[in-house]
Amino acid sequence: MNLRKLVRRAAATLFDIVVEVPPLDKPVPGLVCLRWTLPRPLPGGHLELEVPGGPKGRVPLPSDAASGAVSLHGHLLPDGRHRLVIRAIDVTGRKAGEANREIAVANPGALGDAVRSSLVRNATPFAVNECGSSHYDYADDSLVAWFDRPDADETITEWQRAGAIGSDEAGVLRQFVTQGYLVLAGGIERELVDAANVDIDHAIERKWQGYEWGSSQRIEHLHMHYDAVRRIWLHPRVLRTLALLFQARPMPCQTLTFVFGSQQDAHQDTVHLTPFPAGYMCGVWVALEDVQPDSGELVVFPGSHRLERVRMAEVGCPKVENDWTHFGGTVAARWRQMVSDGGFEPLTYRPKAGDVLIWHENLMHRGSVRIDKSLSRRSVVSHSFAEGSIAYYDSTGKPGHMEPLPSDILR
Repeated sequence: MNLRKLVRRAAATLFDIVVEVPPLDKPVPGLVCLRWTLPRPLPGGHLELEVPGGPKGRVPLPSDAASGAVSLHGHLLPDGRHRLVIRAIDVTGRKAGEANREIAVANPGALGDAVRSSLVRNATPFAVNECGSSHYDYADDSLVAWFDRPDADETITEWQRAGAIGSDEAGVLRQFVTQGYLVLAGGIERELVDAANVDIDHAIERKWQGYEWGSSQRIEHLHMHYDAVRRIWLHPRVLRTLALLFQARPMPCQTLTFVFGSQQDAHQDTVHLTPFPAGYMCGVWVALEDVQPDSGELVVFPGSHRLERVRMAEVGCPKVENDWTHFGGTVAARWRQMVSDGGFEPLTYRPKAGDVLIWHENLMHRGSVRIDKSLSRRSVVSHSFAEGSIAYYDSTGKPGHMEPLPSDILR
């Protein structure tokens, strides 16, 4: 066989694309993240992703890397399992490789249907290399959460009149509407708080994730390893309140455990744990001890949830990989200016053990300076998105995580 035929044969040989997909037994809400690997970089090439008979997508390949990740908008597919075809196309337009995988998606409910319709109207791409606010129609008034609407108080009154909520729940919901946060006093029973502290003591003793005593370091995802922290993460009263806010099942995404105060500067969670539509993410802060003055208390700025939502594209800030310098000079600088211009009165939060604070995704909050560094400020923090929404991290461009609740919770 001559050299020309050998070259043609080599050119006609397709390579296999290694593609990692989420397990099929856990249908994925929101964005579906795929990780791909090619035998070699394909400069100038792209990936084509297609569900036969359904949506198609195309994303450019990096010129110098043979692996990466791509996110699919699962809302553009009916709930259930689908066959996905992934093709690598080289700079000449020739198919260089192919893979077939199965994926499973789940975006049920009225919110899921509303998001699906919005993505179609907005011509949102099926596949994206980088997640960002420009893919979504945040200006669509029909997607505004009930608590951000002018008639929110009337909505609460109607629910109370219909017997769907009691007077206590009506009170905390009104606090959320007007102040941007609510407090469930004694929301976590003392026995569970004590058990969580035993879990945390064990993690500290083991230097979990390299934790050093006395530091402001946060310990991530203890709920995956310790039962009491997991029970706080899935506490029925907290989930019930989140379900009332979202009018959908909440889907928690993580836990962050603090032994001492975070001392974090004033910020909105919007840019770090970003929902679409806006409003469909809340933070949850559970006190595991009576918080003392000068311990680096949490500070909130009541009413600041009505400020503009600061996102990366709107301030011209590129996605962060490792260096947060530019972020500090754009996004964080905008936050400081907004707090200053708004004239908000900061509220220092000193809860009792077991109290729960739930805050609006856009509420400005910070950790105060630890004046007395001997004082701890134990807490478990989590964030939850609404089932049917899209979760992503606008600051980094990565898809977000949403954990479906066990089937026996909030039926």
